[in-house]
Amino acid sequence: MDLTLAVLADYANITEDGKLNIMGVFGEINPPTLPFALPMMFLVIGFSASPSEVGAKQEIRIALISEEGRELFNLESSVVASPPKRPDRPATIQSIVGLGGCKFEREGAYHFVIMVNGEEKRRLPLRVNEPEGEYPYETRYQTPHQ
Repeated sequence: MDLTLAVLADYANITEDGKLNIMGVFGEINPPTLPFALPMMFLVIGFSASPSEVGAKQEIRIALISEEGRELFNLESSVVASPPKRPDRPATIQSIVGLGGCKFEREGAYHFVIMVNGEEKRRLPLRVNEPEGEYPYETRYQTPHQ
C-alpha cells in the first residue's frame, strides 16, 4: 500500500458520502509552558491499495518518536482495503486518529513514523517550540479543570 496523505490537524472528519474534511493543518506547536500536554490533535492518513492488496489485511503501526529517538507511544491496527466503487479507480483507505493528551516534556523535533506491514512509509515531523513569554492563544490549550 502507498501512503498518499499524512497530516496533523486541529480537527478532521469524514462525511457520510466519503468527503474528507481537514481543519487547521500544522507542523509545529507553540506551547505556553513545558512540559505540555496537547489536549487534542488529529493524525489524518490516506492509503492507496493496488488490486492485489484489495481484501488483504494490512498491519499499520504509528509511533511518536522524540528527538533523542525515544518512542513516546505507538498505535497498532489492521485495515482491509475494499474494492473501489468504480473499477477504473484505485482502492483507497482514509483514516483519522484522534490523539488526546500527548505530553511533550521539552522543545525539539519529534516525528510520527507510519509503517505498513513493517515497512516505513513516512516520517511526519512535528516541531515543539520553546515557550516565548506570554502566549496570546494560551486559552486555546486550557482544559476546563484549569
